[in-house]
Amino acid sequence: MQIRKLVLGWLIGATAVLPALAGAHDRDDEDERDRDRSRLEVAAYIRTWPMPDGRHWRADDIDGKAITQLNIAFGALRNGGEVYVPATEPGTGPDGKPAPVFRNLWQEVAKLQRRHPRLKVNLSIGGYGADGFSQMAMTAEGRKRFVDSAVALVERHKLSGLGIEWQYPVGPDWGQAIGSDPKDRDNYPLLIEETRAALDALAAKTHRRYQLTSAVPAGPWFAQKNDLPRVARSVDYFTVTAYGAYGSWSATTGHFSNLFQRPDDPAYGGWSSDQAMRTYTAAGIAPSKLLMGVPFYGPLWTGVGSAENGLFQKFKAAGADVSWSEIKANYLNQPGYVRHWDNVARSPWLYNGDTVISYEDPQSLREKVRYLKAQRLAGLTVWEYAHDPQRELFGAINDEIRD
Repeated sequence: MQIRKLVLGWLIGATAVLPALAGAHDRDDEDERDRDRSRLEVAAYIRTWPMPDGRHWRADDIDGKAITQLNIAFGALRNGGEVYVPATEPGTGPDGKPAPVFRNLWQEVAKLQRRHPRLKVNLSIGGYGADGFSQMAMTAEGRKRFVDSAVALVERHKLSGLGIEWQYPVGPDWGQAIGSDPKDRDNYPLLIEETRAALDALAAKTHRRYQLTSAVPAGPWFAQKNDLPRVARSVDYFTVTAYGAYGSWSATTGHFSNLFQRPDDPAYGGWSSDQAMRTYTAAGIAPSKLLMGVPFYGPLWTGVGSAENGLFQKFKAAGADVSWSEIKANYLNQPGYVRHWDNVARSPWLYNGDTVISYEDPQSLREKVRYLKAQRLAGLTVWEYAHDPQRELFGAINDEIRD
């Protein structure tokens, strides 16, 4: 799987006025660090496909002091609900050739756990475009197969918990690529509840508490279609994909991960991370259960006119998304490229007279950490760790947390 691209559809009807974030709610957790609300959660996904240099990651690549959680991406479904990790088995890549096998994934996880015993290491199951969840959750047998196999992986590899990345139950009115059904409204919380019960049963045996999270989209439709207060009773966190309003699919360039709305944004009046988070508090979810998703990558457009320094302008072509490490090496501070800052949206972009890149940088991430603190949110989740190998962005996040 490459850098994920998100669809524009969730923006439809997303400009409704949302109430202010509610106050913080206490959360029961055995980890002393997690009970300290001055310490935000810093979670990060980590790929199971090769790194940019062609090798799989090793425990030595992970700074367990820079993050509080590491989410292995991804487990998948087969045989009607069995959970497995495709990267650890022989398979075929998108090009039709044999895919590299991550043969020592669990050995590297074990090394990491020994080195950083306080770091939570979770398995995320699903991800964008992963199908089979609706079909699996439709029957008690399918859910049992999922729960039993997922919890077995937790026990076997001494993981800290699971992330259920069903993207997305019920589905929006305009449709989606994966299978969905109106019955998902009941089956989604039922799957979460049964997974929580199995993790609690394992906890009674191991005397550890296991974490459970659910990934959710940015737009209001998901809260309207699903029984989130019911789900919230069983999960530790919702991971909100609070970005993705602009990309190759959009009519113009624009901010990919802006903190605040630009009312003059030509796309439906704009959308923002702030609005995404308020969507969930408006649905009755405690701020202490919400993690803000942030991308360490961004979209690139070419053939962009010079008005507004390229922002909100039509483009001739969209390139592949670029990671922070690629932006730093190939674009930032390179001849012709100028960094611009939107003081309303709290978001940067690069422009060289032809190419626009929307991205996160240390300044925008510091702004988000200040926002998380002010709104008493649980923290943030990064996609993904390998995009910041020098930990410059993680450094900015943690410096602001400590301030």
